[in-house]
Amino acid sequence: MNDRLLPCDHVIFLIHPCLYEQQDAETVRRGNWQLYVERERQVKRRWLAALAARPPDTLYVQLGGPTYLLDIARSHLGAPYVCFPAAEHTGDLHRLYVVLADCVRHHVGIHKLRFDPRTVTSEVWGESFEGCVPGYGGAFAQYLGLARAPRLRFEMTVYDSRFLHGAQPPETIALPGSDVQARLFACHDTTAAAMFLSPRTAQWIDERRIHLELNTQSLQVCTKSGHTVWPAKPWQKGDPAQTCPYSMTLADCNWYWIRSIGMAYDDFRAVIAAATVEDTPGAVTTPADS
Repeated sequence: MNDRLLPCDHVIFLIHPCLYEQQDAETVRRGNWQLYVERERQVKRRWLAALAARPPDTLYVQLGGPTYLLDIARSHLGAPYVCFPAAEHTGDLHRLYVVLADCVRHHVGIHKLRFDPRTVTSEVWGESFEGCVPGYGGAFAQYLGLARAPRLRFEMTVYDSRFLHGAQPPETIALPGSDVQARLFACHDTTAAAMFLSPRTAQWIDERRIHLELNTQSLQVCTKSGHTVWPAKPWQKGDPAQTCPYSMTLADCNWYWIRSIGMAYDDFRAVIAAATVEDTPGAVTTPADS
């Protein structure tokens, strides 16, 4: 029986591709989105080149986006290896993830793919780097029971945060005793930025807390748009510099950055590497609960 199964050793998850190419010129101008349009064109060329080079044991899972990308993927990989899961988003993320994972399992079953979640490798592309890509990428990993964490490829994503324009490729820091990683960027203006990710969990419903010690003068927490979240009162000249505890959930980490605005990169790396993860029993819903 196994001899008749098609090999499937790798998965590409492409999340919400080509959002900006659907927008008309006036919408792009009004939103000042040209940066994102150009980034999307760049990574789309990379997607297509990577698909053309993949061996025929790769399952391509596209969540949303234009159907012509599915046709391109089929031309390179073959129809059995192209999956387009869909589910209505009613606000219940757990239920959404269950349905999407079931769509993938159904596709694997009807096309007789030899898909072993204990050994299969995977990577995540798409839009945006600081939202849907890790949010859905981690959800697919958790709800499909992948033993190996997907590789979140920054160069294959469109970001939302303008300060990432011109940034160096990210450095990955694994937090000891945890599945959580920090992605650390050296930005074009010599500041730095870090975001925490949980590649194997559905991060939008992951209530585990990240704990850090942050200096009010040289560090800040901000949104993807650059709005300051912490400290509540921005530091000004003459204010005392204080190092204070700060924590946020992994769900929050999908939206918030730690920014160094007056700290050397190596010192910032040390602050991020010293972060700890507080496990919250029962905070992460697993497929076994569905």
